Amino acid sequence: MDSRFLQQKENSMRKLERAKKNEEVDPEILSLLDFINSLPDFYTTSSCSGRICLLHDVGSKRDNDWLGKWHRRVEFDEVITALEEIPDNGLIWFKYEPTILHIVARELDGAAEILRIARNSGFKRAGIMALKKGRNMVEICSTERIDTPLVRDGILLVDSEYIRYLIELANKQFEKGRKRLKRLENAFLNELS
Repeated sequence: MDSRFLQQKENSMRKLERAKKNEEVDPEILSLLDFINSLPDFYTTSSCSGRICLLHDVGSKRDNDWLGKWHRRVEFDEVITALEEIPDNGLIWFKYEPTILHIVARELDGAAEILRIARNSGFKRAGIMALKKGRNMVEICSTERIDTPLVRDGILLVDSEYIRYLIELANKQFEKGRKRLKRLENAFLNELS
């Protein structure tokens, strides 16, 4: 087996263990990540089961921050509470970000198998992101997204009914995403075990 692949997998597993200890890993995706990482020819890198969030965007990724981030359904009151202290600069985005998985396969055939399973499980946006000896990166994403600005330079752009509508829509997308992710996990368990 390629020693470079093994070293990269080992490094990735150390990062994942640190993230688990710091409770930075989305609990809904842990069992799937643990299963994939138990396989000798695969490992995961940054992945998320999906989230609903409020992002304070000041124009620099390094300086942006979260007003709220939930890897679950949200309630109207939670979002309104997170919006109580509106910064007077930049944009605040309401976002639903779907499932995203990054899986590294040792061999190209393994990457192709991951893609086949993902597409058969309803993930239309799946592709090979990098091809290198011992590092064939597959990205699997859902296509549903919500990205809408709520605040610009301290001024709320929408009313509470629109925020309520966005939350309802995001929660529906979140539930659909959870079902699709469960289908993918079952398919991986059945076809890669």
